[in-house]
Amino acid sequence: MSKFHEKVEAQTKQIIGQMLGDELLVREGKEQHRQATEPEPTDPGSSDGSDDQGIVRDQRGQEQPKDKERAQRVSRVDRGGDPPGKKTSDNR
Repeated sequence: MSKFHEKVEAQTKQIIGQMLGDELLVREGKEQHRQATEPEPTDPGSSDGSDDQGIVRDQRGQEQPKDKERAQRVSRVDRGGDPPGKKTSDNR
């Protein structure tokens, strides 16, 4: 079953439980929804460095590079319409 279907089923349990006054059904629905919204565990055998890539949000909700040091080391080559960066000899 997909994550979406699991979430919908969990919400349905909660709503029906509330309508019937069945607290156990509501708790089961909440637990099922919590499990459906948990992120997938990462593969511990994966060591290609891809886990350090990406954008995350800090405490203030601002976007930050996940690996700030790596983001500062990466160089960019200007391909015309790109933002300023390292210029190639043929793009003057």
